[in-house]
Amino acid sequence: IAPVFVLLEYVTLRKMREMIGWPGGCGDGIFSPGGAISNMYAMLIARFKMFPEVKEKGMAAIPRLVAFTSEHSHFSVKKGAAALGIGTDSVVLIRCDERGKMIPSDLERRILEAKQKGFVPFLVSATAGTTVYGAFDPLIAIADICKKYKIWMHVDAAWGGGLLMSRKHKWKLNGVERANSV
Repeated sequence: IAPVFVLLEYVTLRKMREMIGWPGGCGDGIFSPGGAISNMYAMLIARFKMFPEVKEKGMAAIPRLVAFTSEHSHFSVKKGAAALGIGTDSVVLIRCDERGKMIPSDLERRILEAKQKGFVPFLVSATAGTTVYGAFDPLIAIADICKKYKIWMHVDAAWGGGLLMSRKHKWKLNGVERANSV
């Protein structure tokens, strides 16, 4: 019923995926009203990807999930965990360095700690441009850890994603192309 809008959406989202660095702009996408809902969508998709049965059986049918994000990440990560029934206590805050960047060694330590407790790490939400410091998490190191432990990597780029269009500052998002969602 809206063929021009659908075409415009298709072309725009494909171009955005190309800018992220996904080969040929492959993948999928949706327009959303803001970063908070986008972070919740990422959490929803990561949970479904790991446990598709949650759609029919609900949270009771899956193990206790744990998400990881930096102590300087946006409040919406915890808000999304609450809304999706994962619980705010299941969001582990990872220490940051003096510049506000997530410390990868602390991330890996906390993942192992969660696994030892019998929890299932399912999402790491990295930040590209924190609201307080404007910090960019080390995406390459985080991607390596996510790959090692088979965890969905999301990048909250609501603040810093625009730098993908900058010749001078695009490097701050090195590794974003390795994320499962942005």
